[in-house]
Amino acid sequence: MRATVVRPGDLGPSEAARWAAFQRTPPVTLSPFLSLTFAQAVGRHRPGARVAVVEDGGQIEAFLPFELATSGMATRGMALPIGFPMSQLQGFVGSGAPIDAKAVARQAGLRGWRFKHAPADQEALRPHRYAGSDSQCLLVDLSAGYEVYHKGLSKSLTSEVARRRRALERRFGTVSLEWHSAQPAAALTKLIEWKSGMYGPSRELFADPAAVRIIEELSTSASDDCAGVLSVLSAGSTPIAAALWLAEPHALAGWFTTYDPEFRRSSPGTMLLLAVAEEAVSRGITLFDFGGWPDDHKRRVANGAYPVMGGAVWALRTEKTARRVYRRLATRGAVRSGPELTPAATL
Repeated sequence: MRATVVRPGDLGPSEAARWAAFQRTPPVTLSPFLSLTFAQAVGRHRPGARVAVVEDGGQIEAFLPFELATSGMATRGMALPIGFPMSQLQGFVGSGAPIDAKAVARQAGLRGWRFKHAPADQEALRPHRYAGSDSQCLLVDLSAGYEVYHKGLSKSLTSEVARRRRALERRFGTVSLEWHSAQPAAALTKLIEWKSGMYGPSRELFADPAAVRIIEELSTSASDDCAGVLSVLSAGSTPIAAALWLAEPHALAGWFTTYDPEFRRSSPGTMLLLAVAEEAVSRGITLFDFGGWPDDHKRRVANGAYPVMGGAVWALRTEKTARRVYRRLATRGAVRSGPELTPAATL
């Protein structure tokens, strides 16, 4: 097995076809965050974007998209998930053949690669997970149809949303969903404004011009593996909530959801998610993946989950041992070491 490193944009049609084939098995890797389109969009705006191409016997068996850390001497040779903190899922995209993740990191010239949300069934990464890092990515399973899904929600939730929807309609007019905004630039500007006003990490993210350019590009992407869907919920002519999703043919991956804070008492976030779910079924979409940063309103509407894990692949055993010590001390508030994987300003 050997690994070579290229920029995402250097991968040609044959590699793209192989990547797409790998994504179909297992289904969790169909996530747009593990798509070549996502990696290449990041690569066009962040110079540290890379892909390790893993080969065995001259045949490509896996790809590992990553991004070189750039903040300070301590990060030299360190890598993070590509697009972080905007990526909701990370890991290898491969054939299922056994992979030595440590050897990949070493051959890629890395000291280590940290990950926050990798599928828990990725055997190559399980030896490198951090104890206590396991978590759940929430999802909405619509495979039985919207009516069955809606009946499975708590009656207190559905009655509350219906009551608040009626109240909005009495004051402002019909509550309606625009699946994908006809004015994406204006809708995205409003989404960023609302999101930045609510959360410090969001303000920091949207202050990064490269991050904004990535978001702008993907919001209008029409690629099969990673298409932007910018949904807007309005009461009458007044937009009250918005969401930017990344889609593959049968699923939506949550990226950013937000709402006008003046309407917070009307549960606009939950109202938006239910409206999108109803419309999604008519479009052949059977799954919402909310990713690893769950909010309360997503927990209320989710009806499933899958396990993910966090950790780090260290090229050298000595580095792994040292980092284990540092990590233990960090949990006691004594030291912080290396590039931290902080919660993304997403969803």
